[in-house]
Amino acid sequence: MVSILARKACLCVALCMLTDMINAETSDPGSSNTPVPPVAVSGSPSASSTLKSEMRYRSWFDQHGLTGNLALTNDWSENFHGGAEQGTAERYLFKTALTIDTDKSFGWPGGTALVSLQHHLGDDGGHQVGDAQGFSNIDAPQRTHLYELWYQQVLFGRKLRVKAGKVDANSEFAVVENASDFLNSSMGYSPTIMTLPTYPEPRPSMNVFLQPSEHYSVAGGFYQVAGTGGLWLGEAGKRWALGTRELPGRTSLGFWRLNGTVADFDSGEQAGTAGFYLVSEQTLWRPRQPEPTREEAVSAFLQYGSADGDVSSFRRHLGGGLVWQNLFHRRPKDAVGIGATQVLFSELPEAGFEYRNELAVETYYRLQVVRGVVLVPDLQYIRHPGGLRCQRDAVVLTPRVVLSF
Repeated sequence: MVSILARKACLCVALCMLTDMINAETSDPGSSNTPVPPVAVSGSPSASSTLKSEMRYRSWFDQHGLTGNLALTNDWSENFHGGAEQGTAERYLFKTALTIDTDKSFGWPGGTALVSLQHHLGDDGGHQVGDAQGFSNIDAPQRTHLYELWYQQVLFGRKLRVKAGKVDANSEFAVVENASDFLNSSMGYSPTIMTLPTYPEPRPSMNVFLQPSEHYSVAGGFYQVAGTGGLWLGEAGKRWALGTRELPGRTSLGFWRLNGTVADFDSGEQAGTAGFYLVSEQTLWRPRQPEPTREEAVSAFLQYGSADGDVSSFRRHLGGGLVWQNLFHRRPKDAVGIGATQVLFSELPEAGFEYRNELAVETYYRLQVVRGVVLVPDLQYIRHPGGLRCQRDAVVLTPRVVLSF
């Protein structure tokens, strides 16, 4: 009953927002090719006063370098076949963040601070499907908490950046830029990186980023991890542009080491463990003469990760996909993607896996309904979920709705 009421409330809010935004876009000069004359502000003195107050409010925030945003993500999943059990799961993720430009706020050039909060409510779809990789990247325990709190400083003409605080490590390391609309967690980063401090729990850290030129970069970070001495991350990257169309591409090679005592599957311990990952992305095609308001492109990405199977459930990871952005002329914000991600499990009997691998094949369509409202219908086929014979291959449909302000 609570789930049904929550869903109805969310739909009511979404419909109200859609109505307001559609009305706003109807009068937006940029939403039509027909010239629209300027609209004079008229009406009652109270309406004019409210508009002026809102403009002064936004102007004050801009002058003081304050930028805020709110986002509500809703996943409603239906497991049609296989997995641990068939059925539905619904969850909500609410996130709010405030960014501070310290130059405007305090007169500190090159500084940026951020504080963000998250509230998660609803089911955990992973309990129904039983997959190991996480078919929905917002599945998490129900809680409200401080998500990120950090300060960063840019120095030497933006060639050096230092960032300290509670940081989502995947916002800086092992990033797959073209995979942001995929729902499977392994599309965003390799699961072979043990205890990576990302969603749902970033950790205190110290990070240094060096970019000596436009094409090369080096990064390093240390993150506190519960129960160990900490996680070290290092990454080197390169960017390029191919051919006469200057098709952008990038690659990054990363190394990680988990310090302290790490338990293995033989009921023993070892002094730390390490692994590496590789991310490569390339734009394959875009028009010779792109339109100013429409950036159509077809891009590909590839991931590889390796870890020690004596202590890690995932000893190898291979993933990749294709994304076609802005494929329809009248819908410049839409995108479609297809990809696959596979993990090889630890081969030790004590690890408890009956299959050697788990494979997830995913496709989605990103539909920009109106400004601030995105719908992402997502379909995944998961082979050998969790590496257990008792869980048949699963087919999961997840329509995702994202409201942003």
